Amino acid sequence: MNVPARKITNTGTRKNIGKFSSRKMGQIVWYESLLELDYIYLLEIDPDVVAFASQPFQLQYTIIEGGKRRKLKYTPDFYVERKNQIQVVEVKPENKVNSERNQRIFHFVAPIFREKGWEFVVVTETMIRVQPQLNNVKLLHRYSGVEFSLQNLIDCQEYFQKLAGQITIEQAERELRSKGITRSFLFRWIYSGFLKTNLEKPINSQSLIHFEARNTDFARG
Repeated sequence: MNVPARKITNTGTRKNIGKFSSRKMGQIVWYESLLELDYIYLLEIDPDVVAFASQPFQLQYTIIEGGKRRKLKYTPDFYVERKNQIQVVEVKPENKVNSERNQRIFHFVAPIFREKGWEFVVVTETMIRVQPQLNNVKLLHRYSGVEFSLQNLIDCQEYFQKLAGQITIEQAERELRSKGITRSFLFRWIYSGFLKTNLEKPINSQSLIHFEARNTDFARG
């Protein structure tokens, strides 16, 4: 389990605290708000994200104010390891990003992470809750645990390679039904990146899908 660096509690607050079962990480990931939960959905499906953790560590740093040294602590919301970049991520509502308190924290901690070669990123609902992408990701995630056989996968790959183009989900489901392949399988493979569709449009029976030949990591998630 991803053990947070600080105790997560909603005592005296109205936080939406919960646990997310991450298929990518193979463990439970904690979140402290519904916005953080939505961000986790995006991390789960993003092929560029290798690993991530919530409340990953506690940074202790010192500032000098009025000639006095003060020791402070900061716990980021997420540590995200991408293929070519490590990010320390703060998830904040848009209306809180520019508060004096938050800007002060960001001012002090960002240079510390830059010295490590890490990117400090603040993400808001305008970046996370982009529709219909987010709803599509949540839909696909519901099928992330669908089990399939190697033969199912081979049959699907052979079908799309012969097709050499795009086809609607409805038509693919109809033509693959004799092989025991259902829409649940197709959604599972879209989630894994084995099949591709346009996430900028709502996913439905008329959505076009195609085989992603370069992606062999079809067991992801």
